[in-house]
Amino acid sequence: MTKKKVYIFNSNSRAAVYGIGTYITQLTDCLQEEDIEFGLIHIHAEGDEVAITEKEGYQQISIPTTDFSNFQSRQYYARNIAYLLKELIPYEKGVEYIFHLNFMNNPELVSSLKRMFKCKVILVAHYSNWSFSLLGDYSKLQQILAKRPGKRNYKEQSIAKDVKEDTKMIAKCDKFVCIAQHSLESFAHICRLDPKKIVLINNALRDYYSPVDEKQKRIIRQKYHIPEEVPLLIFAGRLDEVKGITFLIHAFKKVLERHTNARLLIAGDGSFNQWLKEAENIWPQITFTGRIEREVLYELYQIANIGIVSSIYEEFGFVAIEMMMHQLPIIVSDIGGLSEIVEDEISGLKVPIVHDGKQRVVDTKVLSAKIVQLIEQPYHAKILAVNARTRFLEKYDLTVFRRKMLNLYRET
Repeated sequence: MTKKKVYIFNSNSRAAVYGIGTYITQLTDCLQEEDIEFGLIHIHAEGDEVAITEKEGYQQISIPTTDFSNFQSRQYYARNIAYLLKELIPYEKGVEYIFHLNFMNNPELVSSLKRMFKCKVILVAHYSNWSFSLLGDYSKLQQILAKRPGKRNYKEQSIAKDVKEDTKMIAKCDKFVCIAQHSLESFAHICRLDPKKIVLINNALRDYYSPVDEKQKRIIRQKYHIPEEVPLLIFAGRLDEVKGITFLIHAFKKVLERHTNARLLIAGDGSFNQWLKEAENIWPQITFTGRIEREVLYELYQIANIGIVSSIYEEFGFVAIEMMMHQLPIIVSDIGGLSEIVEDEISGLKVPIVHDGKQRVVDTKVLSAKIVQLIEQPYHAKILAVNARTRFLEKYDLTVFRRKMLNLYRET
């Protein structure tokens, strides 16, 4: 049997602190528990020199970034990565290397790796530039691609180019992994993919849930100066437009008309000024925590009444499964991966995304109504919470992810 060594690529970016960073942490945890050698390669890293370090039994290689003023410089950087790795990764007879990429839009890197190594390349689509630019509006993408190139504006030309580059990159890879069914269907249709090459493996989390009784909840609430009778809502994530924070705050204002003592916790980093302005006149009822440690966030999940993921677009939705893991009743936007994670009225509630004539928006009227519903119907909220945890254990626990990823490595 051929020995395999896995090298996981990460590209330093803000997303790596959140979704992709979480994914890589879960993946390395799985590999450390199995008899598979692996390493981690950071590209576009900070610093001026290549750095090699050992961490918890595996090697990390950091390759500094360079100028990307044009297409040729990006290709040059991709080729140099492969040349560097050929020097840094020793040849072993009978070993097949698997390079696991976690970013799109870099077909030259795949070609260069295959020239330099006897290897297989697995590509995981956490997001694509075109899906992010259009906030997952697949119909808009189809309209752009249907246009003649000369009729596209600058943004549309950039999107069409991204699709072309992604298609080229996927074609060069041995396996293409989608983290959600909607992504698989979009890529398969737009990029005309070979069905044998595509694999669906949902993201997952290690189960850290630790039940607390009512007495413990009171103690935790006292710790954070939140009275026992206060309905507590929690949002977690980057403070970006795509996360729908504006709509959440507007909906929360409507909730306060009925439940004046309700509190909203917004946990995540970013620029606070915009959201503070949106929250004008209700500042005492909203707490912006900034980015907090996982242990603190999990304590807040334990005492919250409702978790909310109000994104305009979400490729998957790590925060949603994190809340479900903690047996928290959740309300999510009916969009992208969130639509697949939550079964409406069974393991959570969904809020529609509507078009206001200019753009897609969260229906704040429905969102506020569903928040009020769960505040006023605690028994119903409890049923949703229990079902949410059951769904997490069945589909999004790390053991499910581990089995599928290990099979992928062994069969590639």
